[in-house]
Amino acid sequence: MVILLLITLFFVWKENNTGALISGAVLILGIIGVQFVNINYIYYSSDGAKILIRYYPVIAFFGKEYSSIEFDKSLLYFAKVKRMMAFSDLYVAIKTSKGIAEYPEVSLVGLTKEEISLIEHDLNSLMKKD
Repeated sequence: MVILLLITLFFVWKENNTGALISGAVLILGIIGVQFVNINYIYYSSDGAKILIRYYPVIAFFGKEYSSIEFDKSLLYFAKVKRMMAFSDLYVAIKTSKGIAEYPEVSLVGLTKEEISLIEHDLNSLMKKD
């Protein structure tokens, strides 16, 4: 994004309006795309008796702070990584006294395939223990 911004500024400096408009449009579409994809910094831990998932959007225009999912391992009811093309989302549900509670999906786009596989394997092993 920084490179696109520098290219746009270069075209503006050289007074090349066509180049500035095209590179500016690509920059804006890129920013919208990153916002749509919802790339997060993710921290996952299953040490101890709890599972902790913290995530923070890489680009947030509306001042979002990090979100956190934390629960006892014994409450895990359902966990699945859904993959669609290059996108991966984590879905988690826990058992409560009033039924099943589903957490909002967490985008795993910012993680490597190996990191996603490790999280998926860990959650699957916890579900098999029940």
